[in-house]
Amino acid sequence: MKIKQYLIIVAIVVAIHLVFLLVLRGGCKGHDAEVNNVENVIEPAPGPVEEQDTPPEEVAPAPVATAQPTDPLAGVEPYSPQYFSRGVVALPPNVQKLTENCKSGVVVDLDNKRILWDKDPYTPRSMASVTKIMTALVAIRKMRLSNGTITPDTMIQVTRTASKIGGRQVWLDPREKFSFTDIMKCIMVHSANDCAYLMAEFMGNGDVDSFVSDMNSQAKSLGCNNFRFYNPHGLAADDGSENLGSPIELAYLASVVLGVPEITKWTGVKVEYIRENDEEFKKRNKGMPTMLSSSNSLLGRCNGVNGMKTGYIKNAGFCIVITCERNSKKVAVVLMGSPSAKARDELGIALINWAYATINK
Repeated sequence: MKIKQYLIIVAIVVAIHLVFLLVLRGGCKGHDAEVNNVENVIEPAPGPVEEQDTPPEEVAPAPVATAQPTDPLAGVEPYSPQYFSRGVVALPPNVQKLTENCKSGVVVDLDNKRILWDKDPYTPRSMASVTKIMTALVAIRKMRLSNGTITPDTMIQVTRTASKIGGRQVWLDPREKFSFTDIMKCIMVHSANDCAYLMAEFMGNGDVDSFVSDMNSQAKSLGCNNFRFYNPHGLAADDGSENLGSPIELAYLASVVLGVPEITKWTGVKVEYIRENDEEFKKRNKGMPTMLSSSNSLLGRCNGVNGMKTGYIKNAGFCIVITCERNSKKVAVVLMGSPSAKARDELGIALINWAYATINK
């Protein structure tokens, strides 16, 4: 009996195991079928493909052309002793007599680079406000090469130091601001010493001596070895030093500046104005802005004269650099050390008229 019961129990256990195995195997087959079904999915055949506009390839925008800084001295031939040829012509007696009214001078046919007349043209002499030709040239060059950080419209704050510079001036006030162009206008039309100092101070990043050093360096790079600058305006320095230049190199410098429109637009102007929109100033000035008047009395008086700069301090006497154009022919006259403005101008007119008569022969 016991054996029979034992066999029955064994049979039951075996049967249970068999059932379990069958269930387990069926589950595995079902899992394999799901996997196969996933792997064997047949995608429907694609229909006809419609033509579509292919988006254009992105093209990088063309670089925007930026204005390159233009050096006003690019391509300028430096001065040398051979720059001007000598073609000196005897002056008529009446003009020769007038040349006694200057210590030195030169007349140059600029188109042919020919010296027509000279008197001690290579000796450096005190040149007073004629200095401002170089002041303006260095300032314009720095402005042009500033990559747009300084423009003709850049506003310049008046400094207390600049407002104290004496002589010919426009009475700058430290509470004022002026555009670069207005300051240049004051320098070249009115020969304002305070504005020449302010321009040098601003363009020298607050250091006038640095700007004056640039003036001397610019002269050297142009081949002009007789220039000596101690300040940007031409007044005698505190130690008595005075800016120096020779007539021949001043004639050369004038020819260079004739190619700089930011300067020449003012050299031929007799009268201009600043503070036109300053109502507070006009209240203090009988309702008028500040009038700038040129000290070059040959403008409008001598045919063709379009500049360039006068100068006077006691030791220099009356000096002038005259530029003139008649029938597209250009002449420069430099006179230094005249005893009076009247004597200087009389000689200047006589030399200009004689120069054109000589050129046109």
